[in-house]
Amino acid sequence: MKKFIALLLSLVMIMTLASCAKPEQEAKKEEPKKTEAKVEKTEKKEEKTTEKTTEKKEIQKLTLVLDWVPNTNHTGIFVAKDLGYFAEEGIEMEIVQPAEDSSSVIVGSGRAEFGIYFQPNMVKRLLKDTPITAVAAILQHNTGGIMALADSGIETPKDMAGKKFSTWEDPIDDATIKFMVEKDGGNWADVSLVPGESTAATTALRMGMFDSIFVYQGWDYIHSQTMGVETNFIPLVDYVKEFDYYTPVIIANDDFLKEKPELAKAAMRAIKKGYEYCIENPEVAAEVLIKNAPEGDPELIKASQKFLSTKYIDDAKSWGIIDPKRWDAFYAWLYEQKLIEKDLQGVGFSNDYLE
Repeated sequence: MKKFIALLLSLVMIMTLASCAKPEQEAKKEEPKKTEAKVEKTEKKEEKTTEKTTEKKEIQKLTLVLDWVPNTNHTGIFVAKDLGYFAEEGIEMEIVQPAEDSSSVIVGSGRAEFGIYFQPNMVKRLLKDTPITAVAAILQHNTGGIMALADSGIETPKDMAGKKFSTWEDPIDDATIKFMVEKDGGNWADVSLVPGESTAATTALRMGMFDSIFVYQGWDYIHSQTMGVETNFIPLVDYVKEFDYYTPVIIANDDFLKEKPELAKAAMRAIKKGYEYCIENPEVAAEVLIKNAPEGDPELIKASQKFLSTKYIDDAKSWGIIDPKRWDAFYAWLYEQKLIEKDLQGVGFSNDYLE
């Protein structure tokens, strides 16, 4: 009997030990699974880190040079940068102001991929085969015209005769004003030209430095209004339809466009999105420009932005589109007037980089 009880106790102990060992063995079997999971997580983290590193390496640095100090012609570009539209396209855009050289020279030489310029000023560059192309119109129609004080007696172009006109002494600019004056019945020979166009048009007019000056409605004319000065504004397009040229435009380096067309399109997508935002949100867009141009006049910027928000696209299908007929019309006029020796129709612009 004692032997039977001893045997029974031995069997119970063996079963107890076996049951204790089983969970331990199962735990040991699970350990490789946990280790594998940890390795998998680590590998995923490494993959994500690698992806981020790759993304950083793929960021493209580009430069856009302005034509002048930051103003409402440029707001869409600053919006694209500040609201992350360039970043979304993998682009780091540096926006700079021109130093001694004009934006066309800087872009043409490859020191910047993009720049701000004007169709009339492109003439001399295109005649010299400077490798630049206009890839978008910032404003759909020309807002340039003649401004004079309301009490100056200048209400139409012919009234400029016998008075002083401020000029940069640019042959094409002066030729357009001359044509407009004479078409209106005035005598250009009676217009006194004062060299050295002022950057503070309204103030210069009030000081009597000259009686009239070529300005853009969206900036200097708006400025005269915010200053409370009564002025007359005579749009060029009201007198000569060929003068509905594009000003300003975004230009790009030809080699850059040829070598990296997709990157150029990506940059233009971001810029287009920036200007579309300006159209829908002029007040917020103005604040973006004020932030980037603290030296500017906030009241002028807000008023100008409100005005230009209706001019960026105007009657076009979408922002940036350049109408070949209008582009060519101005260059055809220059050629017919013998102001240029080479016909530039069909030259200097492209809509291929807009989407």
